[in-house]
Amino acid sequence: MRNVILVSILAGVLAVGAVSVYAGAPVNGIYKSSDGDFDEGREASSWPGTNGFLSPGNVLHAESWDGSTLGGDWKIMCPAVLDTLLIFSTVSAGTGHMAYLITYKGGYIELGGGWAGTDTYTGTIDTYYESRSMQFIDGEMVGSVSDHSVEAHIVGYPASCVSFGIGNGVWRNDPPAKPAGYPDYRDATCAAGPTNGHWGDIRDLTVTVQGCEVSSEPATWGAVKALYRD
Repeated sequence: MRNVILVSILAGVLAVGAVSVYAGAPVNGIYKSSDGDFDEGREASSWPGTNGFLSPGNVLHAESWDGSTLGGDWKIMCPAVLDTLLIFSTVSAGTGHMAYLITYKGGYIELGGGWAGTDTYTGTIDTYYESRSMQFIDGEMVGSVSDHSVEAHIVGYPASCVSFGIGNGVWRNDPPAKPAGYPDYRDATCAAGPTNGHWGDIRDLTVTVQGCEVSSEPATWGAVKALYRD
């Protein structure tokens, strides 16, 4: 099952230091992690206090992963579960499927690394919805995948021009404790601290660029990206 996170981002101009230096505007196109344009990622969702799976107040933390380092290309930081709504259930005698619509509030995103040269773009999440499908056998959840829809705006950017897609969010709670190489659990203030939750992989990301403002610098975004290729 292929899933999509859609992040609508407002783009424009950033000032650096005392002199206005403009980041190169992204070049129109479709860029995919499956083509090696940027890194796929991992996520961890904390269960603060006595919370359980999908409880209101759980906090999501996702970052790109290059095989050794988190967060080099992008981050989704600390949206918290506001509400969950059961869409359907075929579970009978502990076996079947369930689907929920999950609403988040708060949080922010970051784009950086090779996507923006030396700049890091920070955006506030405006809306965040997740559709999660779960499979149960004999009362035990054996699989879960998600479809996400996120809207955010980048600080200082007046024109909408970038959509950030994440596909195939896959639940990975096989070991009894979160393994190394996954983002840390965060609390409602986005501080590290909670010790319980669930985690997963984020695959097949897509970034679509359309209608960004023209940069005042001669270098294109594609040229900047090329400097950061492995």
